[in-house]
Amino acid sequence: ESGGRSQIVMGAGINHYYHADEIYRTILALTSMCATQGVNGGGWAHYVGQEKVRPIAGWSQFAFALDWVRPARQMISTGFWYLTTDQWRYDATPAERLASPLGAGSLAGKTTADTMVESMKRGWTPSYPTFNRSPLLLGQQARQAGMDPADYVVDQLERGELRFACEDPDAEENFPRILASWRTNLLGSSAKGTEFFLRHMVGADNDVQATETPQGRRPVSMTWRDQAPQGKLDLMWTADFHTTSTTLHSDVVLPAATWYEKYDLSTTDMHPFIHSFNEAITPPWQARTDFAIYQQLAGMIAQWAPKYLGTQTDVVAAPLTHDTPDAMTMAHGDVSHLPHQWVPGVTMPKLIAVERDYTQLLNKFNTIGPLVESPGIPTKGIMLVPDKEIEALRRAHGTGEGAGKARPLIDTPIKAGDAVMHMSGATNGRLATQGWQTLSRRTGTQLASLSQEEAGKQVTFAQTQSRPQPVITTPEWSGSEHGGRRYSAFVVNVEHAKPWHTLTGRMHYYLDHDWMRDMGEALPTFRPPLDFTTLYGEQSPGTVSSAQSGQAQVAVRYITAHNKWAIHSQYYDNLHMLTLGRGGQTIWMSPQDAETIGVRDNEWVEAYNRNGVVAARAIVSHRIPQGTVFMYHAQERTMNTPLTESTGKRGGTHNSLTRIVLKPSHFAGGYAQLSYAFNYIGPTGNNRDEVTVIRRRSNQEVTF
Repeated sequence: ESGGRSQIVMGAGINHYYHADEIYRTILALTSMCATQGVNGGGWAHYVGQEKVRPIAGWSQFAFALDWVRPARQMISTGFWYLTTDQWRYDATPAERLASPLGAGSLAGKTTADTMVESMKRGWTPSYPTFNRSPLLLGQQARQAGMDPADYVVDQLERGELRFACEDPDAEENFPRILASWRTNLLGSSAKGTEFFLRHMVGADNDVQATETPQGRRPVSMTWRDQAPQGKLDLMWTADFHTTSTTLHSDVVLPAATWYEKYDLSTTDMHPFIHSFNEAITPPWQARTDFAIYQQLAGMIAQWAPKYLGTQTDVVAAPLTHDTPDAMTMAHGDVSHLPHQWVPGVTMPKLIAVERDYTQLLNKFNTIGPLVESPGIPTKGIMLVPDKEIEALRRAHGTGEGAGKARPLIDTPIKAGDAVMHMSGATNGRLATQGWQTLSRRTGTQLASLSQEEAGKQVTFAQTQSRPQPVITTPEWSGSEHGGRRYSAFVVNVEHAKPWHTLTGRMHYYLDHDWMRDMGEALPTFRPPLDFTTLYGEQSPGTVSSAQSGQAQVAVRYITAHNKWAIHSQYYDNLHMLTLGRGGQTIWMSPQDAETIGVRDNEWVEAYNRNGVVAARAIVSHRIPQGTVFMYHAQERTMNTPLTESTGKRGGTHNSLTRIVLKPSHFAGGYAQLSYAFNYIGPTGNNRDEVTVIRRRSNQEVTF
């Protein structure tokens, strides 16, 4: 009756559960079986706070320097932090406990950490740092040996003289040494397992309560070092415009401009237009825009490069990639017929040698490189060629110097924004039409009409300054805004018979990857929250016990929903927000749980588990269900956070009670639509299954 106009709206409420992928796949199955996909007002609407980069093709070239060098190193952040912060040392989760009893046993004898290591070594998911030797040193040694870099790496692996860094993340040669934190508050907002970050990555005071995994339950594919490193980083620098937990732990803080003090572009998945940020004032005092900060850093490196780096061959390991032939190089995962264990791009990551001339870093930063024209800009399996656009940018903006000679300048934010929009079909009708014509030839369907009427349209930065500019229907995305309709995902697939980017070109309910089958998840299946009692020895939700002080305490499910009294996750410490939010960290709990532990509204409580300790005020509300507490993110320990009663240290943040918990099926890859693409597939930073114990502080006179 609705014509498919039935919609399911979801977001972090399910996205942050361990089995969120199963919930999402169930919703996809429901919306697909009811023929609601690709219908305006139908399908699913997924909102967890991300912004959609509509001019993604052009933005990717600029953001990742793909106009000059390919490929970029694009890591799964969850896996990177899991290894860097040594959370794997506290994680004895047996992968087979999560698998189906009817499986073939591919996960037997492995921990979840082992499945990540296997996936990284197979090239199913990225792994950086990749090897226990510098990729620049590998390039030098290959040249000295007179070998192709890929052949040299394979030879070293077969000899046992080279290992993957993920197999031994606590070896000093595998430490990340420099961390740049920009447009993020890692230690006060997003770091799952904040206390582990502080202990092992930063080397600062922390409140980790967990003990390390005992012998016999440790990962079998990773080297265990008796003494865990504390403080892996040599340098941590942050660019921010206000004080956060991250700036307080940084060696260097660069004052940054706010969004009212710089030029930038903005798009979202909920708005059919692109618009600009503009300088209301220039950045005050020593503050600089992020563009200016990185531009100067590029200049400083280029200045020092002749003495220290010069030109180097960098051996980049790249995962098997979605929308490329990589997706079918390892059909069924069977490699038993191959004569060698290490075959780049088949049984392991691709190995690509790229030349980096560090003396030209600033010249390349300031210009558009030649790769955008030849071979072009890859997006969703097709190639866009902005040759006419590059010529137009040359005329409009001038050309650069050195390596950037005769290349269009992008040495200001406005020029860079213009370039992004010239190189994307969402803001350039000629490129959109070019992309649709390419797809039409490949699929045999007529798609060019989706953008042909706007083939002459080119959005410029100046136009976005005058008013928001409607975007163009582009093969970078699956929706249609043709004729003024609003974006809805998969419209092009449904109405124009464009194949889905899957094994068969159709929608899939069934996934036949070995790991998916062994997990019992070949089809969407209901799976409850993780049993932290069985897996990790946590108290079961609802368990009432006595703390060492004799205070009653209760185990509850712990959820970090989006803050009621904050401007997104950035401005919690705004005076207006603090006034509404009781001036500091709070935990919301039900009247029943409050009565159990004898706490009244606004009294101090402490919550703890194996991950850390939190001190906060209790907000007792009938809106919270019994057995669950909410600690909204992102609340900062910089604001009225007292020392804890149990350890005497500063109370933690909302993420002090969480940690990274890996799911093996999130590492399945190297096969069809499960192949890797940046910001497309990989392990999640889930935290909704967590359990904590909460009690009333015996001493309500807190100290700071």
